[in-house]
Amino acid sequence: MKLTTRRAVAALAVLATALMAACTPPTPADPAVTGAQRGGNWLISQFDPITHVIPSAYVPGATDAAGTTYAITSLKIAGVGSTTATSALTALSVGVDAVVKDANGDDVPGTLARLILAVRSQGQDPRAFGGVDLVARLEATILTTGPDAGRFGVQDATYDGAFRQSLSLAALSLVSPPSATIAPAVAWLKAQQCADGSWSPYRTDLTAACAFNATLYTGPDTNSTAMAALGLHAVGATPTVDPTTWLISIRHADGGWAFDDSPYSSTDPDSTGLVVAALRALGVVPDAAATTALLSFQLGDTAPAAQQGAFFYPYGTPTPNLLATNDSILGLATGVWPAVLVS
Repeated sequence: MKLTTRRAVAALAVLATALMAACTPPTPADPAVTGAQRGGNWLISQFDPITHVIPSAYVPGATDAAGTTYAITSLKIAGVGSTTATSALTALSVGVDAVVKDANGDDVPGTLARLILAVRSQGQDPRAFGGVDLVARLEATILTTGPDAGRFGVQDATYDGAFRQSLSLAALSLVSPPSATIAPAVAWLKAQQCADGSWSPYRTDLTAACAFNATLYTGPDTNSTAMAALGLHAVGATPTVDPTTWLISIRHADGGWAFDDSPYSSTDPDSTGLVVAALRALGVVPDAAATTALLSFQLGDTAPAAQQGAFFYPYGTPTPNLLATNDSILGLATGVWPAVLVS
């Protein structure tokens, strides 16, 4: 009798626990995490099931190397697609030169950096990837003489100098042993900073004040500034001027950021994603308005099934955009980039 009573009490306790669990409202999903996962799932669909890489949208039969390597790291941040990422890296390892060289046969530092970040995000060794030492290849691109000593890459830096420099530093921050090229590379990037804390893509005259160049259509912008902040933070360097104030000063009323502070610029997902990631590294926790602004560019349930989860660029008909999706997932990361890739 006593045994039966004890069993009945135990059964009632189990039932009560189950009822309490059923009555407890579920924890609301973090919109940033959910948004990143949905974006990652769309990215998975962009990898070719046969070649395992993302094909170029502009050159038939070619690989979008930068887009593929960036997407691999985005899948790591989103926490989805590990099998896709592994397969893509294996495919890329077969012909590294075809991935990282430009039309002139020169190594492209930005692509090398993206590949190193992708390799590290999957726990592999960038010093021995497909029989290639990617770190040594990236280090070999640094200029050692002339006014641009310390800059990565012989390619024209007019539109991406600061960005590719910062991306390279971020990649080298994840390698072991530490790279010997970081000191001159950091010095070059710090010298490029504008007096107000921003960065332009490339300044040929460091004595001239930073301003919009109507001929080249360049000037201080959020993308260069955000990536510079991320790259310097990654290697433990401090900007001469904290860029936080400048970045916050040009924030739009909707909570997001545009490419620059022109009155004609509007909030876009690429700039917002990069700036949010940079502010996180600078110690500023993204607020709900920033996340809302970013997620406003994500295609939802009303879009065609094949487009859902992708982020679009805000001009014309909303269309899935690979770069916008990658940049947005970066902004939705729950940790500081690029360290989050190996955590």
